[in-house]
Amino acid sequence: MRSMALVVLALAGLAWSRTREPVDPGTLNGARLRYGAPIQLGKGEARTYVLRDEKTGNPVEIGVALTENALQGLPMGGQHGGNGHEHYASYIMELPANHGTPYHFVELDWNPKGHGGPYTAQHFDFHFYRSSLAEHDAIDPTRADYAQQAAAFPAADELPNGYVSSHLLMKLDPAQAAVPKMGLHWVDTNSPELPPRNQPFTATFIIGSWGGKVTFDEPMITRDFILAHRDSIGGGTTIPVPASARYAPAGFYMDSYTVSFDRAAGEYHVALTGLAWKK
Repeated sequence: MRSMALVVLALAGLAWSRTREPVDPGTLNGARLRYGAPIQLGKGEARTYVLRDEKTGNPVEIGVALTENALQGLPMGGQHGGNGHEHYASYIMELPANHGTPYHFVELDWNPKGHGGPYTAQHFDFHFYRSSLAEHDAIDPTRADYAQQAAAFPAADELPNGYVSSHLLMKLDPAQAAVPKMGLHWVDTNSPELPPRNQPFTATFIIGSWGGKVTFDEPMITRDFILAHRDSIGGGTTIPVPASARYAPAGFYMDSYTVSFDRAAGEYHVALTGLAWKK
């Protein structure tokens, strides 16, 4: 169980990049599209985006767009490691202005060597943070209240059924299992890559917590699974996300996440989809 649980951890990043100005909005599939400013990734670029419904103005999708070359020439190592999660690069991405969702920013992690258990394949972690960047940076093991904050869990109704904290799987204290600048990670025990199904890992959905709050929603997806959508037919892969009974703060949250390739734009999309108002 310990080696399996290690896979859900992620650490603070190697290459930090903070974007600034959004680009001009456009339209896509009958909704208004707004991008955040691009960052360099691999031999290409990555940028956040939001889609709004043309009639209501409500956000219906929020995600990360990766140019084709962004998945080429990625770094193969890094300086950070620990708790089974080693040698990766991390990037902070600002969201488009006036995106209308409860998220504050995206942390994109690239794991060239995976991190243990069934998650040994090269993959990306797409952290959509409900907490601020200042709160993220304050998750520091040198703080006197670190153990107290790690042991403060969200209310049970703020987590979907079947989700378990990594500290329980690892049989450690919450502070020992917590990750600096991230906190605790919660894994869906019904995920197909975990026992008893033990299927090859392609994509899964992680939830983060700190100080009694849910702090991020995280699709974790292999590079190969994203690349497979370059020549796929059918518009992509949409995977349902188990619902919580309550969301804090109230806002537009996903009912699924989607991996797709936009031929017209020449970019891969990894997004929280089916956004609807939840409280």
